[in-house]
Amino acid sequence: MKTVTIKADAKFDMLLSRLAKRLSTTKSGVIRDAVRNYQQHLDREALRKRIRAASLKTRKQALNASADFDAASTDGL
Repeated sequence: MKTVTIKADAKFDMLLSRLAKRLSTTKSGVIRDAVRNYQQHLDREALRKRIRAASLKTRKQALNASADFDAASTDGL
């Protein structure tokens, strides 16, 4: 495994130590899990944005189709 060094103030180190003890793991384990969870969060957020954009596009298309239908149904034919 590769070694990565971070600089942390005493407060952060204490927090990290408490989390490691609470989770029965190492400080490195806490950081690895945190980075993986953050990556998952970013992936979910990106997916949420893509779904929202697709939803808005679909909504706009549905409104346009509805307007076309309304226009066709009132044209007297």
